[in-house]
Amino acid sequence: MTSAPSPPTALYWQYLSGFYPNLPPEVLASFTTCWEQTVWDDPQTPLDCNNLAVIALIEAEQAEGDLRAMGLEMALAALMQGVEMEPGHPLCVAHLALVRSLIGESEAAFQTAFPALIDLLQFAYTGEVFPLGLIYWPQGDYHLLADPTTIESIFAAATGADQAMRLLAAVLCHCQLVFYGVSGKRFLQLAAQLMPNSARFNLMLGLAHLMQQQWEGLLYLHQARTIAPEFAPAVQALYLAYRPLQPEVADFWLHHARELAEAQPQSLDWRWTSLDANSTFTYLPFERTLLMAVEPNLRSIVTSVLLAEADWFEAEMEFWREQLQPGMVVIDVGANVGVYTFSAAQKVGSNGRVLAVEPFSGCIRCLQETQRLNQLDWVTVCAGAASDHHGTSYLALQAASELNEVISEIDPTLGEAFEAITCFPLDSLIDSEGINRLDWLKIDAEGHEMQVLAGSDRLLTEFAPGIIYENIAGDKGSNTEVAAYLQIKGYRLFRYQPYLKNLMPIESLEQLQGSLNIIALPNQSG
Repeated sequence: MTSAPSPPTALYWQYLSGFYPNLPPEVLASFTTCWEQTVWDDPQTPLDCNNLAVIALIEAEQAEGDLRAMGLEMALAALMQGVEMEPGHPLCVAHLALVRSLIGESEAAFQTAFPALIDLLQFAYTGEVFPLGLIYWPQGDYHLLADPTTIESIFAAATGADQAMRLLAAVLCHCQLVFYGVSGKRFLQLAAQLMPNSARFNLMLGLAHLMQQQWEGLLYLHQARTIAPEFAPAVQALYLAYRPLQPEVADFWLHHARELAEAQPQSLDWRWTSLDANSTFTYLPFERTLLMAVEPNLRSIVTSVLLAEADWFEAEMEFWREQLQPGMVVIDVGANVGVYTFSAAQKVGSNGRVLAVEPFSGCIRCLQETQRLNQLDWVTVCAGAASDHHGTSYLALQAASELNEVISEIDPTLGEAFEAITCFPLDSLIDSEGINRLDWLKIDAEGHEMQVLAGSDRLLTEFAPGIIYENIAGDKGSNTEVAAYLQIKGYRLFRYQPYLKNLMPIESLEQLQGSLNIIALPNQSG
């Protein structure tokens, strides 16, 4: 690349280089023209407003607290000005939808993006020309477009209409709660059509099908691997997909992956190739430096999400990572394979403690392997279900372990799809594990939350930890019973606003609707 231009376009130059270090000359030339033609001090056109908003968003991304909020407000003001100048201007509307998605306003993002894309199709395919503009997509820990093929698809669009359509399609995928649901698959299909050379979108589309045993998903996995032959998640997904279907084909992909791994012996992406073909877990990188053992099948939500997105999808993970400090003590109830557990372990360090409570034997094996593999001696795996009593219960096993449920009696319709499990109150850990403080409690118990809390009275009374709990499990509605109980116990309830990192108070139980997780803080926490 040639020397950078002067501010404010120098900021975009730096941003673009970080995203796309080998920018083709023709793409560079088109962006240079955008920079030179933009009126920065007094925007005259919607495109000026769009470009100004993009610079404000980049500045906001690099800031924290009030400065981030100020940058976001500036960007929103510029985008709204552009829309006032020209209602429906494609790039202004696309960036407006993106901003709403980033701050957790998913429904508003969808309502902005979808009609805009539908309207744009007529113009895009009948020859009406929209000039190219500057494009923003967040860097940092937003992984949806975290592969070179997708970035190239977005930034190398030939026209402004192409830019806007691809950006709108990406936003529609981003604002879905989960990529593998009906709506998620629908918009992944759209994104893959608009960006056929995106390995990431083809991977996600393939996984979305295979999680529901729709074997045509194999086509998209093969396309992802063809686009990026050394794209580790695509190769691993092919191996896992064929493992129960055609073991001899799975062996082919394992052998191929081992050959690729030889050229990258230090890469965590390929460490799964060191495992035997009959291993009860596979490995995936997590938080850049951690290697996690996960279930070796694509019906597992955690396995497929980490393959697809390289991170856990819940917005509260950002809050979790911000709040946890060295030396803290954390209990993760319903740990599954340990996304929250091992994220916490990275933050609290060897002077802290993390207790992972999990009843399912398959997930217990994964937790123990991750603890061993990464030498996390301050993580304790507590096998069993947190409840309101000591005793034995049963775990109804679902196709995805994340949906397993504790039941008191065996349901004859389950056949052999259950496990006998040990139950215990969390309060018993005070003595058995020598707990003398508790900073955070995370609860994901698939409808068993009230029993968990009933067995945690002493922990809540003596230590008043912060709590993150699942508000919506499966097709159930909001967990108003848990919310009311915690309010009686002296807790205030919040939902989390990502990107701006705000806690939004919940003043009534009706405001719980639509929030997957709720954060509860004791009143004395200020």
